[in-house]
Amino acid sequence: MRRFFLFVVMIAAAVTALKLLNWMPMSMEQGGIRKYRTIDDVRTELGIKNIALPAYFPQHLRWPPSDIFAQVKPFPLVIIHFTDRDTGEIVLSVRQADSRDTAPLPLRLVQEHVDRQNSVTIKGRKALLMFGSCPDGMACNSITWQEQGFTYTVVEKGPTEELLKVAESMVSG
Repeated sequence: MRRFFLFVVMIAAAVTALKLLNWMPMSMEQGGIRKYRTIDDVRTELGIKNIALPAYFPQHLRWPPSDIFAQVKPFPLVIIHFTDRDTGEIVLSVRQADSRDTAPLPLRLVQEHVDRQNSVTIKGRKALLMFGSCPDGMACNSITWQEQGFTYTVVEKGPTEELLKVAESMVSG
């Protein structure tokens, strides 16, 4: 019985040591990109307070977001994906990155081909609207602008009018 008890104590010590070793890199890294359950978790855990969310939310989208990724190092970044209510397919991606970001991380919704682009103005901010298609050949448009030290990119699979309404609802002022 004594050997069994000693064996259980040794196993418990080994498991505790392994958990501690697994936890150490995450605690030292603090802020590397990872997945979060809610926007509030990102605000609380990373201290990113100004997360731009669309005030205009098309009815075909499902709330809450399907994915939320964020980081604070090497620069603040938040990526949010929304799915279609009926198909479950990702149809809207919002990327908010510090303007110092020189190597954008890919979204799960990617505009593979750009057919044309236009400069547009959204509430006084210059933006670049790009018309194109996703890898599956469906229409996929994006809009990018800068505001308050961040670069915002919204990619939507669907009509340009919806994309513009979503983007306009995210711009402050």
